[in-house]
Amino acid sequence: MADLKRICVPVANIYDAQGSTLQRQALFGDGFIVDQIVDGWAQGQTKRDGYVGVVAQSDLANWADPNSRVRDLGAHIYNCPDIKTVPKLHIPYQSSVTVVDEKDEFVEIAGGGFIHQMQLQPVTVYEADYIRTAERYLGVPYLWGGNSQYGIDCSGLVSAALRGAGIACAGDSGDQAHQLGVALGQTDALQRGDFIFWQGHVGLMASEQVMVHANGYHMKVVREPLAQAVERIQATGGGDITIRRRLVV
Repeated sequence: MADLKRICVPVANIYDAQGSTLQRQALFGDGFIVDQIVDGWAQGQTKRDGYVGVVAQSDLANWADPNSRVRDLGAHIYNCPDIKTVPKLHIPYQSSVTVVDEKDEFVEIAGGGFIHQMQLQPVTVYEADYIRTAERYLGVPYLWGGNSQYGIDCSGLVSAALRGAGIACAGDSGDQAHQLGVALGQTDALQRGDFIFWQGHVGLMASEQVMVHANGYHMKVVREPLAQAVERIQATGGGDITIRRRLVV
C-alpha cells in the first residue's frame, strides 16, 4: 500500500530505479508517495508532479500538510527561537513547512525546529509573474537534475518558476514540451513568459528577444539573447528549436 511521506532534508535526490543516476530533486516538505522500501531506498513518486524514482529512506519523514512556504533565498531552522544560535538546517527557496505554533517572532514547525516568520509566507500566496521567480535563480550553478538554488537545470528552472505561480508542471523538458500551454505558430511573435524548446533543452522568454535558462555552456542560469542561443546551440550540434509554447490564462 502506498504511503505518503515528506522530504525532511533540504534537497532530496531522486534517482533512477537502480539508485545510481540523479534524475530530479525534491525540496524540504515536498510529498513523496512510497510504493515500497528496499535496502534503504524508497521507491515511488513525488506528490507534486508524479515524478517516479527512488530516494534514500533517511530523507523521508511522516507526512504533514504544509501551510507555509519559504519566501526568501533560503531559511534557517533553529533548535530554539533565537537568531543568535547556530541553525541546525538551511532549507532552500520554495521549501514548504507545516507551522504548528508561534513563539514571538518565530514559528515552530512539524518535525521540530523554529523558523523566523519573516522568511515564510502562506502556501496560498503565489507570484503570478513566473519570469520574476525564474530570475531569482540567475547565477545559480548548473546541475543536471537540479531543482533548487544549490544547483538547477533547464527543466528544473521551468518547474521552479511555475511552482512559484501555483501552476502544475512536469519535471522533464520532454514532457513540458508537450504539456505546457499551447503551441505557437511559426509566425507568432514571442512575448514574455513563452517557452522555447530544443531537443533536451528549454528556456523561458524574459522579453521578446531575451531568454532565461540554465545551461551547461555557461554552467549557470543566465539571461541570453535568443538569437545568440540559437546560433550557439546549432553550432554545437544541439539542433533547431523544436517548439514554442505559451501558457493560456
